Amino acid sequence: MTWSDTWSDTRPDTRPDTPLRVTRWVLLILGCAIALRVHALAMGFAMDDYAQLAMLAGGYPVERAPWDLFSFCDGSAAEVSRQMDAGGFPWWTDPELRLSTMRPLASLLIWFDVRVLGGDARVLHAHTLLWWIALLVVASRLLLQVLPARWALVAFALYALDECHAQPLAWLANRNAIVAAVFGVAAVSAHVRWREHGEVAARRWTVTLLVLALAAGESALGAAGFIAAYELTAVPRAKWRGCWPHAIVLLGWAAIHRGAGYGAARSGVYLDPATDPWGWSVEAVVRGPILLADLAFALPTGELALGGRGFLVQGIAGGVALLGALVWLRRGRRDAAAQARLRWFALATVLSLLPMLSAFVSARLLVLPALGAHVLLAACVLDGAHASASLWSRRVLALVALIAHGVLAPWWGVRELAQLRAFGDAARRAALAMPIDPDVPQRVVVLAVADPSTLLYPGLVRAAHGAPPPAGFLVLSAAPGPHRLRRVDARTLELEVEGGMLRSHVEAMFRRADRLPAVGTVIHTPDAELEIRAVDAGGFPTRLQVRFATALEDRRRIFVIATPAGLVRYPLGPIGAWLLLPPASAPR
Repeated sequence: MTWSDTWSDTRPDTRPDTPLRVTRWVLLILGCAIALRVHALAMGFAMDDYAQLAMLAGGYPVERAPWDLFSFCDGSAAEVSRQMDAGGFPWWTDPELRLSTMRPLASLLIWFDVRVLGGDARVLHAHTLLWWIALLVVASRLLLQVLPARWALVAFALYALDECHAQPLAWLANRNAIVAAVFGVAAVSAHVRWREHGEVAARRWTVTLLVLALAAGESALGAAGFIAAYELTAVPRAKWRGCWPHAIVLLGWAAIHRGAGYGAARSGVYLDPATDPWGWSVEAVVRGPILLADLAFALPTGELALGGRGFLVQGIAGGVALLGALVWLRRGRRDAAAQARLRWFALATVLSLLPMLSAFVSARLLVLPALGAHVLLAACVLDGAHASASLWSRRVLALVALIAHGVLAPWWGVRELAQLRAFGDAARRAALAMPIDPDVPQRVVVLAVADPSTLLYPGLVRAAHGAPPPAGFLVLSAAPGPHRLRRVDARTLELEVEGGMLRSHVEAMFRRADRLPAVGTVIHTPDAELEIRAVDAGGFPTRLQVRFATALEDRRRIFVIATPAGLVRYPLGPIGAWLLLPPASAPR
């Protein structure tokens, strides 16, 4: 019995593909997926959501149009300075930092949320959920269009239950990934209809849908990867010259993206292959295997706390998965059509993953790559299910895939939604409970933080919920190591950090390791002058001196530290005494 016989839909005794039965299975899978994700409706706002709300309300440090809500900093020193003065960026931000993404359609959908739907978080999350349901519908249609029904349904079930959907559903600012995937997958489906059925109108739809996908977000480049992979693996080989409209769309997008100044620069986390090809390539070698391990083994990459040895182990697992997939693809007993489909989705997974390597590794980046990966995983499951007893290795592999992606991945997703909701609620409570005197405009100086929400958003959170924001907001450190604090004189503090500053992912978001401030560098803020007094062998600052404009006891300024209970006031101690700060913690 051949591989294609095992999965073919022509055997009447096992035939699963009557339209009614297939529709029932799709609806059942869709219902299970929605049931696991419906509590995302109660998530509320979080992190960049508050920045975008401030942009629409005119309260963001820099002005932004309704179609440009993902441009947080354009790379100019003037914008960086305004962000630092307002407390939106930390003092160590590179003066040429650029974090600006061209997502006009996704931005206008946020504008629609606020101006038309009224800005209620539950309504906005329902809006996101509808886009996600649309994604699952178009994904099921593509899979059933190109695969035998049994194979397509298993792949769809694994994809619909995957963890990669959790954060885009929980975080309104990440809805762009879902919207881009809706139009991107629809573009791939139209492209296949044009190539395999000669539908001329489908070719025009491919181009239109690709434009809409790219307008939603750069992750839509992954859809172009699916189309390129199809062209490279089609049997018989397709003629590339018919794809010139696709090339024009991609080149036009790249020209506008570059010409309008979008992209990332000077960040150690967000990288742009166009402006920093070497840095991007080095990070891609690290990030690619980590994400491949998530795709292969459903490892919980969505946890921001995962790092160090966790990333190392995951990277090794990703390399093993890649080699194993290559061997499995070469040694399988399949007919030419099935082998071509597997080659298509394998190559599409890799090509769609490449644009995602520009950002901090997280399962949220895998919305499009996971579609291709789950086609391969479904093939592995079915291959093992129909393997003879002597081929026990295939059965073991199928069992591992089922446990990882049919059990663990859905559980990771449910857990991640719960964690994100708890984190968002705690960050909101902490910001609203900041110990600010309502009768006096007060500047808040945070001695140390442990999470990006406390670092960047307390003032925006307070403004969004009708509470007066602080008159100023200055974070001295986001380093994870032990801190010591000394009061030098009536106006000056000195902070020492064991292990150095600017090493963590949160800190590196704002400055690359090859552009660290040298000893003697002075940074000016509206309320203080900060000077780097010492660095370690790697050039990372270890001692920071902060001289304030007025006495430390000025009641217009309060000193706090991040704790599980939120931002609490911290006594500075007498002049000359060193204090060991308690470890900073994210609010809970």
